[in-house]
Amino acid sequence: MSHTFTTCPKCQALNKVQSEKALKSEAICGQCQTKLNFHGLVSEVNSKDFQRIVNKSDIPVVVDFWASWCGPCKSYGPQFQQASSKSNAVFLKINTETEQALSSQFGIRGIPCTLIFKNGKEVARQSGAMSSDQLIQWIARN
Repeated sequence: MSHTFTTCPKCQALNKVQSEKALKSEAICGQCQTKLNFHGLVSEVNSKDFQRIVNKSDIPVVVDFWASWCGPCKSYGPQFQQASSKSNAVFLKINTETEQALSSQFGIRGIPCTLIFKNGKEVARQSGAMSSDQLIQWIARN
């Protein structure tokens, strides 16, 4: 069974969650028992949580850098979410408006911008929106 990672909105604990539980909205924090929020298997995280998950994950981490005002980001969001349930990877979203330092750290110049991390290191980057099928194929190639 595949899994994903997220942090608890209440206690900030890092949680490894079975994908099936996340998809059924049955995931709870192992530390404080708070319900964990997912959109498909996608978690929106801040800079600190991003680092923790990227460093801990034993599977690829796919990150969508986006903003609420961005039209292509809005159309890409559902595709990103759909791909999350069809790929063995952790899917994260980073809001470039609230996480400007992280966006700058990775040189994000245009959004949406999707990055893949393996073993804590960036291994691939793709600017622009993709369909869920294109995203799944891109992840498989990298």
